[in-house]
Amino acid sequence: MVVVEPVKVDVEDRVMKIFLEAIRILGGPKELILTHHHLTWLPALLEAAYVIILHEEHHKTKDEIASELGLTKQTVSNILSSAPEQVMSKIKGELEEDKKIHVAGGLAKLAYKEVKKREVEG
Repeated sequence: MVVVEPVKVDVEDRVMKIFLEAIRILGGPKELILTHHHLTWLPALLEAAYVIILHEEHHKTKDEIASELGLTKQTVSNILSSAPEQVMSKIKGELEEDKKIHVAGGLAKLAYKEVKKREVEG
């Protein structure tokens, strides 16, 4: 009988993959500086990447994530309920500016999806 042990995944490494993929989706660091002028997104994007990894891969609840990261439950909820399609429309300027969307959450979700897709494809 072969016993298979679960593989421990480094949360920090996973978060960085999501963070860097989100920056790539935006066009890379220079594009972020030149076009988007939203460098204030970076801390929120890092926060959102943590939330997505803790939720998707570690199956933590909103309360657990909020407690672990020092966030409000509402912030965690906003990240997890963000709509990636709307975020891309907002970034491209196709969506009303006043429409409330958690941009970092949507970007982190898009990035997570892309990273997972590449891992499956090999």
